[in-house]
Amino acid sequence: MTDSSTSRISASRLRHLRGELSDRDRDILQFLARHRYATTVHLRRVYFTDHATLTAATRATVRVLDRLLTNRLIGRLERRIGGQHHGSAAYIWHLDVAGERLTRTPGATRRRLGDPSTTFLDHTLEVTDTHVHLLEATRTGPYALTNVQVEAEASRTFAASTGGTRVLRPDLFITLSTSDYDDHWYLEVDRGTESMPTLVAKCHAYEEYRRTGRAQAEHGVFPRVLWIVPTEKRAESLRKAIAADTTLTDRLFVTTTPDRFLTTLLPHESTDA
Repeated sequence: MTDSSTSRISASRLRHLRGELSDRDRDILQFLARHRYATTVHLRRVYFTDHATLTAATRATVRVLDRLLTNRLIGRLERRIGGQHHGSAAYIWHLDVAGERLTRTPGATRRRLGDPSTTFLDHTLEVTDTHVHLLEATRTGPYALTNVQVEAEASRTFAASTGGTRVLRPDLFITLSTSDYDDHWYLEVDRGTESMPTLVAKCHAYEEYRRTGRAQAEHGVFPRVLWIVPTEKRAESLRKAIAADTTLTDRLFVTTTPDRFLTTLLPHESTDA
């Protein structure tokens, strides 16, 4: 990836690039600013949905990303998804120096992108993938994805019961809306790398935040917490650990697997006549 810490781009060049960006270009940059990393496939699935074939969509995606790459708006990791035999469609993308400058909010410090660890990158891409699945699932049908907060956006700072402050860091906060109601969720994407006590400790952080009443004041109810864990065996272990802890509100937490999380969040309406 590009070492943006030693790269420079002039103000005049930034102004020129800003004027050349399409709305879709800007959306792609903002998506990468929020998620940090996304694959070519993620970006195709979100921003290139009006092509007649998958091949045409992929080619259009690659053309746009290569143009943004040439202009130092985005960069790509040397690592690829699916090995070395899938071409540009297998790259992992992130903001480069120009893209970081154009998406930085006033007063914010410069975001640094070092070479991520495999564990961090895998988790970040899994969160991105979860968001992409939700976007696809809510394009049609009764549910609308009316709010998505990603990691830093979703963080909640509150007064700890023992004094001082605590920071709750969900992977995602989402609101799903129908014509009748809004459904609020905190999402935790677990890849099986943390111990069960660590997951239960995170549940305790949610429980402590619930007791402050801040979320209820904001949403009217406390959002439920959806744990997305890699296997049904791990899901069952987490369910049992939560149920066994009498200090946790059992109904607050829902545990599922990646292949079932959409069904949990978006239960199918009956098609019976």
